[in-house]
Amino acid sequence: MPPARPHTRSDTSVLPELERHQRRREQGIPTLTVLAGPPGSAMSLWRRWLDSRRQASCVSLAPGGAEVVRDWMETLARTRNLETDAADFLGAAAGLAPGELRSRLAGKTSHERDLLLQELFPAISGEDVSAACRCLLQPPQVVHKPGEPLGAVLDACGRDPVRALVALHALVPAGAAPALLLSGSGAGWLTRTARVATRLCDAVPPLVVALHTERPALDTYLRGGESQALAQVREGLLELEAPSPEELKQRLEKLGVRATEALSDSLARLAADGVTDEVLARYGEAARELEASTREPEAADRARSSAESFLRSLLDSLPATQGLFELNERAGFRINNRPVEVDFLSRRLRVAIEVDGYYHFQDPEAYRRDRRKDLALQRHGYMVLRFLANDVVARLEEIRDTILEIVSLRREGLEGPPPQREEADGGA
Repeated sequence: MPPARPHTRSDTSVLPELERHQRRREQGIPTLTVLAGPPGSAMSLWRRWLDSRRQASCVSLAPGGAEVVRDWMETLARTRNLETDAADFLGAAAGLAPGELRSRLAGKTSHERDLLLQELFPAISGEDVSAACRCLLQPPQVVHKPGEPLGAVLDACGRDPVRALVALHALVPAGAAPALLLSGSGAGWLTRTARVATRLCDAVPPLVVALHTERPALDTYLRGGESQALAQVREGLLELEAPSPEELKQRLEKLGVRATEALSDSLARLAADGVTDEVLARYGEAARELEASTREPEAADRARSSAESFLRSLLDSLPATQGLFELNERAGFRINNRPVEVDFLSRRLRVAIEVDGYYHFQDPEAYRRDRRKDLALQRHGYMVLRFLANDVVARLEEIRDTILEIVSLRREGLEGPPPQREEADGGA
């Protein structure tokens, strides 16, 4: 028999459970939170809870433990000044006033810094923590990549990502380290990732770690043999509510959308994703303007803007695309001395998404200009996707799945950041 399903819970009942999990972490009890349900519901709830705690979030779709830890370390480096954290940690251990160690290190060479650290701190609360501090407090030119000492920290911890995470977490004030949300699909992914998450919880009990999975994969996983990971998944399981397509249809009609029957496939997708009220409201605005654009040609530009606004909110609500795309972002190069701007740009994955109004294609020069722009983006390593604004509303599932497929492919195959400086691209 399949395992019994817990009752679905509303946000108001899940938030206290998240607080209960946090109290366990603060008591030193390894605790894994498992959010089972639609990705939009999970992402929205997780953000609300972390916002209430003013805590940063790292969402990782990585397939293995080393990649998960790398994602967390990179988020930590973006959200904290790790050199300051290391100096404050070491200074406090030596009884120095806040900021005093940084003042002593300022202007010193790498050799002089090393001698000072050896003199002040011959042994500091663990070899890995001491090694991490030394890496973070060295001048940028002596680490593997300028301004990015994380590779040096990993080397100092024997290339063991968990040891590196433990060391870095020790330097950060309580509650200031990013929370880690692991998201993916399939029973195989869940089996692997649950082991990774359990290991991280055991290594650093205060670390906030959560898994997001949808119910079918969870049902398969729960039928597996007993293990420590499975026990932690059961203990931390929180099942989330999902709206029905009929509910979303009724809510759209209250927002003034009339042609809801034609949107049945899109509403089914929105329901499966567990979209928030905000995302649904933006979808309703785009749907209303799509209706208007079929009657009033001058409404086409407004429809394009509302479609972009909805697509942005949708992508930001899904773990797989959260934080990946910037709206109306400059690509960092020029065509005919004009900066190239893209509707949705992911520098990290080098993906460019353009949302075009229907009447846009009736202007031959605009069409030619877009082809030049596409070619220039491709020359700079970007994959370009173009969608009709109308299709963002009427053919949402197709567009969503296309974006997610490209994002997945680019995550697997792309290495290194794109060029950051502006450069001329002539009249490509």
